[in-house]
Amino acid sequence: MRPKRSPESIGPRTRPCHLARVLHGLLLLGSGSALAADEVERVEFNPAFFPGGEQIDISRFNEGNVVLPGQYRADVTLNGNWLGRQELTFVSVDGQSNAQLCLERPLLLRLGIDIDHVPQKAAEAGEPVPPPLPATAYCGPIATYIPGASLGFDAGESRLDLLVPQLYLSRSARGYVSPEYWDKGVNAAFVRYSANGFRNSNQGRASFSNYLGLHTGLNLEGWHLRHNGAYSSNEAGNQYQSSATYVQRELGGLQSQLMAGEIYTTGELFDSIRMRGATLSTDDRMLPDSLTGYAPIVRGVAETNARVSVRQRGILLDEVTVAPGPFVLNDLFPTGYGGDLEVTVTEADGRQRQFIVPFASNINLLRPGYSRYALSLGEMDELGIDSKPWLAQGTFQYGLNNLLTGYTGMLASEGYHSQMFGSALNTPVGAISFDLTTSQAEIPGFGKRRGQSLQARYNKTFASTGTDFALGAFRYSTDGFLTARDTAQLRELARRGGDLDRVGRLRERLDISLNQNLQHGSLFLTGSSQHYWNRKGGELSFTAGYSSTWQRMNYTVSAQRSRDLLSNRSSNQIDFTFHLPLGHSDRAPNLSSTLTHGDRQNSARAGLSGTLGEHNEYNYGASLSHADNGVGNSFNADLQYRSRYALASTSHSQGRDYHAQSLSLSGGLVAHADGVTLTPELGDTIGLVNAPGAKGAWVGSHTQVDGQGYAVVPHLTPYRQNVIELDPRDMSHDVELKAASHNVAPRAGSVVVMKYETSSGRAMMIEARRDDESALPFGADVFDEENTHVGVVGQGGKAFARVARDRGQLIVKWGSASTSQCRIDYDLGPPDSSDSSQHLRQIESLCQAIDTPHNQTSRDPQ
Repeated sequence: MRPKRSPESIGPRTRPCHLARVLHGLLLLGSGSALAADEVERVEFNPAFFPGGEQIDISRFNEGNVVLPGQYRADVTLNGNWLGRQELTFVSVDGQSNAQLCLERPLLLRLGIDIDHVPQKAAEAGEPVPPPLPATAYCGPIATYIPGASLGFDAGESRLDLLVPQLYLSRSARGYVSPEYWDKGVNAAFVRYSANGFRNSNQGRASFSNYLGLHTGLNLEGWHLRHNGAYSSNEAGNQYQSSATYVQRELGGLQSQLMAGEIYTTGELFDSIRMRGATLSTDDRMLPDSLTGYAPIVRGVAETNARVSVRQRGILLDEVTVAPGPFVLNDLFPTGYGGDLEVTVTEADGRQRQFIVPFASNINLLRPGYSRYALSLGEMDELGIDSKPWLAQGTFQYGLNNLLTGYTGMLASEGYHSQMFGSALNTPVGAISFDLTTSQAEIPGFGKRRGQSLQARYNKTFASTGTDFALGAFRYSTDGFLTARDTAQLRELARRGGDLDRVGRLRERLDISLNQNLQHGSLFLTGSSQHYWNRKGGELSFTAGYSSTWQRMNYTVSAQRSRDLLSNRSSNQIDFTFHLPLGHSDRAPNLSSTLTHGDRQNSARAGLSGTLGEHNEYNYGASLSHADNGVGNSFNADLQYRSRYALASTSHSQGRDYHAQSLSLSGGLVAHADGVTLTPELGDTIGLVNAPGAKGAWVGSHTQVDGQGYAVVPHLTPYRQNVIELDPRDMSHDVELKAASHNVAPRAGSVVVMKYETSSGRAMMIEARRDDESALPFGADVFDEENTHVGVVGQGGKAFARVARDRGQLIVKWGSASTSQCRIDYDLGPPDSSDSSQHLRQIESLCQAIDTPHNQTSRDPQ
């Protein structure tokens, strides 16, 4: 018997591992849950409903999935929310077909169940009072000690699903992953690189420049070593600059990060300063989503068992049921919608009342009772300052109540010190903050300079008009006010006898941001204006515009004031840009055009861009431009290719008397215990998929598992649940994923390994007939010589099987009697280079009755 190749139409996209599960799912339909529950209802199936009317033995499905005794490491969900991975123990109990989960007090407390107060809460709610949980492990139904609770365990997916009434849960903030489930990752090293080369020829004179940017890291036993640097070369010479080199350690007990080396101070209150030293600061990422950022606490009083609803701009943020008496909601998610919170209390008798809690986001507002701090000590390491003065800085912020957050800070350096005091107010007209900073500096040869700087910030979203207004900052400083960096520069200039007016002393600065949503578009404005004590005139920059859509065309009209770096002069320009897809498919090219009117030049550009490739791995673009003032016509083209290993791009530009070309390559690599894995992009908190044999499986839309069974997930969110799923569409049919998803909550900066269990074998689809030419019964099981289940029979008598041997014998069973079984002999031959496992092998054969003499009878119509 020879294997027959499948046609292309059913080859690469057939997923046999899913086929088998679907067939088993059809058999289980109607039996309730496919999980092993505390009590499985017995449901009997009528085999007459199956095709052919065969009396298939399906009694094993009457009890659901049987869980065997043993230890299981499984994902645990509580009311649908993933909590982490736990070691679970199941033991046999008399009278139960399934092994029962053993429950212990420490386990239930870790899962967020208030087990010590269950009897009390049940009595208060009028429920039957359960007995207290025994001091030793209890192996039995969870509802015995927690009324209304149930659990289900899926051994195939390694998942335990718990359902527990909200009444018996400890109130914890949403989005919270307990620190004991934070994954510290493995020892690993990684490099993220970005390289490009640029060559330009202008009026016959050629120039070049090359660049290599590096972000490297080494994780070793919880310590993270990082280095960021860049190498550049041009006609002026070669140079390598280190932007940061430091070691970092998480201090979970303090909810903080410790960093030491070439680092930067936090820029929340004072200006950020580059330094060599150490800093210890609060890491808000360790808080759950519902406690980061700012949202007020909602307080009220219910007269009955009431429903409390909280809305913002009509969006329902939260709805809970509270008991009579005072209630507190302190875990609301901050949103980007803006606007006051509308709280509606609906009493049990139908009466409703509503009140407003003012809310506006601001960087300095904290939730009541929460604090944030940062401590830094070292020496200043700013470019252009050779003296390296010592530096010490400390800041502290505290949320006093819904209306007020206070903050303060101190900064001291050689010949300099300053203090800051401020507060942020949450008012009905918006969030407002005020702070005052005083400074005292000593300049050699010029004596002491004292000054003050007053800063105000404002932020408000006007829900009724769709206006988001932010006065980012208005700062006014007296003539004698200096920052720590200004002081260090002035002291160095004074010692050298230089001109002190080279350092600008800021007098006032205004930052503004405005976004206005309209019925058919949106307006935007961002701008900044600043003036100095020792310089004439001022600096103004802004961007303003209007964006909208007309039919299928997106367009934007914008105005911008910018500075020409060559002439150091400011200029204004107005742009009109539109994008129009030339078709309705996902790969339809886009036509774009830009018209520009400037102070010194007008120009027009038209271009075409789009994507190519089976997975949209190619991006292309080409454009023609014309500009006046002697510039003339120009042509630009670019091409980008994204592989599973790196991102490469090239471009070409040509115009009057000039042409330029560039080449770029970027990506990353992760070195781990089993080798090196390449990736087109890389972040700082990294996932490493380990799925042996699953080459070609997709992780997201751009990353595939390599030949070593590894793939990089470049970006994970630290201290949060990350769900990583594998798509087997381009994976070999000879490999099956036992589970296609994985949950992980990594620590910041870690490299976590996510292991996906797989099984391998040579896969085939068998079209077999019995001796009487009838089809094999639907739902019959397929076993190999070791009586291992390797497949199932689907519709039309076709059977899928995945076997470990190149040749052998399969037994098809649809009952326990020998007359309800038959034998299939197969010979796949040795695998060779032409044996593409992407195409499912097709075999035609005869399924011989077990009691007939052994002889191979197979048919190949070809």
